[in-house]
Amino acid sequence: MYGDSLRDNIVGLIVVDPDRIKKYAEEKGKATDDATLATLLDDDLKKIILDDILRLAKDNEFSSLEKPKELILQLDQFTVENDLLTPTMKLKRNIAKTRF
Repeated sequence: MYGDSLRDNIVGLIVVDPDRIKKYAEEKGKATDDATLATLLDDDLKKIILDDILRLAKDNEFSSLEKPKELILQLDQFTVENDLLTPTMKLKRNIAKTRF
């Protein structure tokens, strides 16, 4: 989850599992080759994930300020190699913010 004083709400940055995305695509009758995986990160999938997150937040009594209103779905893992993590495994927020 990411909060910024320039936004009215927090944003969830979700790294999705490619295998789960392929299963979702098969259920929807969509192509599942690696070239089209990114196109599967559509509004329907965002709604499914957001609904699940909001259900968990409600079950755990999160306040409205702690619940995301928007999601960014991503296939790329956070790694040191792609420069999103430091060697001590901390998120490089300034770099992640500009990429997403």
